[in-house]
Amino acid sequence: MLKIISLDDEKSALFAQVDALYESAFPLHEKRSHSAKIRALNHANYQLQAWFDDDLFVGMIGMWHFADYSYIEHLAVNDTLRGQGYGKRMLNQFLQQSSLTVLEIDPLTTEIAQKRLRFYQSLGFQVNHYPHTHPTYHEHLADHELIVLSYPRQIEPQQYQHFLTDLCHEVMADSTEI
Repeated sequence: MLKIISLDDEKSALFAQVDALYESAFPLHEKRSHSAKIRALNHANYQLQAWFDDDLFVGMIGMWHFADYSYIEHLAVNDTLRGQGYGKRMLNQFLQQSSLTVLEIDPLTTEIAQKRLRFYQSLGFQVNHYPHTHPTYHEHLADHELIVLSYPRQIEPQQYQHFLTDLCHEVMADSTEI
């Protein structure tokens, strides 16, 4: 079993290591500014997790707990360890802790995006066929289309609307930077 350490603030000894992975793993349009990261860390529903295999840092998950589901906003595996099963192990362990999990992936316009979808589907994630646009993290960038996945089942229209409301009014509150 992998070890999970939750980070409470940017002064945590692990924050720099987790943040370096975050910065290298995601393109600008998919990540928060530094000040927006700190605001998220201070939100009661947000949890930033560092994942370890013994003492080896293997990855990070930035996630939100809501009353009836969890939302994985960011998940990344240490780039030197990719392809060794750590993403699968992290997700399998995470999924045991939540009765419903929601995440988003890029549209299926590249082989990498298609491979990512197959990876999530192999773990039991379901595609939800709702037109979905994720609000921007940066005012000068446009909102971007994504595909909503959920585990262990598809979500009903009212659950999708609930997720979209949480995304727009909780997750993305105070996250946009000029």
